[in-house]
Amino acid sequence: MEIKMSVREKFELSDGVTILACSGYDPKFDVIGKELDLIRGNEVRQTLAITGEKKMLNQKANFDLQAFETNDKVLLSQQEAQSGEWQLIGS
Repeated sequence: MEIKMSVREKFELSDGVTILACSGYDPKFDVIGKELDLIRGNEVRQTLAITGEKKMLNQKANFDLQAFETNDKVLLSQQEAQSGEWQLIGS
């Protein structure tokens, strides 16, 4: 079965960790420790290793978002992340 989430926001922390806030997460899947492809249409930008999950602040306003962290340098601008065109996909 395939994991497919839309990237909505990107946060870069000072310790080199990047947080990606995603919609469409299915809690049946454990994505921690998995490698997911960052894709727009047929373009694969990079593969990211998901190292953890963060609690979203203001969860009432962001009830459909789940935050995942990676130690990889995410090659996605803030505008691209907010565009809703990029997805994290894996199996």
